[in-house]
Order: sequence, then structure tokens, then C-alpha cells
Amino acid sequence: MMKKALSTTLVFLLTAVFSTAAYASNENIVASLDSKKVTVEVLTTYVEDVAGDNYKSWLRDKVGLRKLADFYINRTLLLKYAKLNVDKKNTIVTNHSARSVDADAMLLSSLLQSEIQDKVNVTDEAVRAYMVEKKITSEKLARQEIESDLKNELMGVLVEKVRSGHKIEYLN
Repeated sequence: MMKKALSTTLVFLLTAVFSTAAYASNENIVASLDSKKVTVEVLTTYVEDVAGDNYKSWLRDKVGLRKLADFYINRTLLLKYAKLNVDKKNTIVTNHSARSVDADAMLLSSLLQSEIQDKVNVTDEAVRAYMVEKKITSEKLARQEIESDLKNELMGVLVEKVRSGHKIEYLN
């Protein structure tokens, strides 16, 4: 009796899993953000409007689609965060029309300026220590590498912050 109940439960679960997978596949769903579908069509528009032609080939395979979905979700959440937290009177934001640049891009630029660029301060002592540690003779190169590492770290923290509290699922 117990075996039959377990078998029935297993069959039911497998049917549900395959039905969900088939449904996702039929609609070209790559991911979801807070239950909102991120489809191949959404990602195609994202590539055409935002990411650019260099990413078109990513639309043809699962790994590329997954990466694009991740980029799309991160941008969506960063933009939402920027709209809530960036000072709309900031000159980066207010000058967007003068530069023929999208307002969303200017909001994101302003966010990255305040949350990352403005927080990267590298001392001469840190540069000298890095040069010794990495055996680099160029002070300029050492400073660039340190700044790049700090920016990447701060960007990771910011992305983690904006993603927290959201339900993100990848279906492919």
C-alpha cells in the first residue's frame, strides 16, 4: 500500500515537473522576476534597444539566454532602485536630453557615479604596496587595477542589494 502511494506521488510530481517545463519551453520563457516572465522576445528587444549587436549571438543558445536574462534582470532592478534613490536634480540626470541619451541610461549613470565611482578612493600608499605585491612597475597601471577591483566589488554589493527581496528564477 505504501509503495503504491509513493509511486502515485512520484508519477504526479514528474507529470507536474514535465508539464511546467513544457509550458515554459512553449512560451520561450528564460527566467522570471517576481513572477513576471522574461521571454526570448523580451531579451531580443533588450539586445536591440540596450545591449547592442554584439549580444545577438547570445540569443541562440541556452547559456547566452541565461546570461542575457541575468543582465536584463540586473538592469531592471538597478533602474528601479535608481528611480527611487537618485536625485532627479543631479546634473547627470538633467543633462540627458542635451546629450541625446536615454533618461534611463542617465539615471543608471548617476546611480553608478554615486554608489561606485565616488566611493573608490585609492591612496598612494595602497598603490605602492600593490606594486610591490604584484611586481608592477607602472604606478598608473597599479592604480587602474586597484580601482577596477574596488569598482567590481562595489558593483557586486550593489547588485546583490537590489536583487535581495526579489524572486528570481531561471527556467532554461
